[in-house]
Amino acid sequence: MSLTVGTVLASYLGLIGSRYKVTMRSGCWNAAVPVMEAGVEEALTHIQDDLNDPAANGWTAGTISGQPVYSKQRTFSDNSYFLVNIYYGGAGTTNTPYIYSTGFVPLPLSSSSYVSRTTKVTGTNQPLINLAFGAVAAIQMNGNGLAANSFNSSNPALSTNGQYDSSKTSTNGNVASVYGPVSFGNHNIAGNLYLGPTATSGVGAGQVSGQIYTDFNVSFPDVVLPTTTWLPASTGILGGLLSGIVGYDFTTSGDYSVTSAGSIQVEPGVTVRVRVDTANFNPGSIHIVSSNGVSGTLIVYQVSGSASMSGNVTVDSGRARNFWYFGLPAVTSVTYGGTSSFIGVMYAPEADLTLNGGGNNNGLIGASITKSITMNGHYNFHFDEDLLSVGPSRGYVVTSWKEL
Repeated sequence: MSLTVGTVLASYLGLIGSRYKVTMRSGCWNAAVPVMEAGVEEALTHIQDDLNDPAANGWTAGTISGQPVYSKQRTFSDNSYFLVNIYYGGAGTTNTPYIYSTGFVPLPLSSSSYVSRTTKVTGTNQPLINLAFGAVAAIQMNGNGLAANSFNSSNPALSTNGQYDSSKTSTNGNVASVYGPVSFGNHNIAGNLYLGPTATSGVGAGQVSGQIYTDFNVSFPDVVLPTTTWLPASTGILGGLLSGIVGYDFTTSGDYSVTSAGSIQVEPGVTVRVRVDTANFNPGSIHIVSSNGVSGTLIVYQVSGSASMSGNVTVDSGRARNFWYFGLPAVTSVTYGGTSSFIGVMYAPEADLTLNGGGNNNGLIGASITKSITMNGHYNFHFDEDLLSVGPSRGYVVTSWKEL
């Protein structure tokens, strides 16, 4: 009898012990997830903050199959730790990082046994400008015909000598609004329409060559003025296309400030950033000169007020990358009109954009992102896909997450 009781008791205790081990291991298995995720978060922060110095802040450089890898281990007070590797591969060393993060949690009553879980995260550096035109709020189009398509000034198959060619177009003329309302009138687009969850829209499926999405959840960050020394620009008599006009002729690259609305000319091979302190940016004329395939580049930062450009922006190269207009939060309105195309990028997420005039062969070549947009007359947007690889980015985002 005693033997039987002892045997049963031993079996019961063995069962209890096994269940305890399973329970403890299950708890450690679950606890490894936040440790693993902590490694991913640290890696994403490192990529964002230390892109130009990936071996900074305790990261160790190495290689795998000839590709650069950066590793880090961090141990916590409960003796758990993560080991994370950032592997740069794929399309480029900065645009496609792969993060491998493993979280280790010690088993109870053990100093050497751990439960681990590993995940692979793929990221991408998302460009700030990825739409033909976007708005935080309302989009109102008045007129008819094709409103947006795309080309690529860096691809000979989708441009001619870098310039828009109506016979070489694509269907990435995407349009987006976070809050709406959105009305295309009788226009249509060769691309997708992205709407926020609460945005209202009267756009029919037949007006969009792609898809209409209703889960658009992207913020357009405000413009921040670069920290630099702004040299006062001096005016003079311009030459070339603007011969005889009084304005600013930039022949040397640098950062400059202007306090009047004079015309602007940028010579070939010259890259200038211009801070505009006048309350009304009305430059008269802008000419960005190109010679023998070498173009100037103008980047405008307007601090406050309004902007008015009346069909007098000439970018010889035909490439949007050579003219950027950034409106800081105190810029409330931007107007463009006339019968010639605007070539460049308008980015002013706190400003209302109004487009007046336009013709059958004119419009906006590049992209715009503003608070709202009102299009009067016949206007065409030709999104330059080259902007996806140049200019500012909105930072790294995760494109896939897979536990291994």
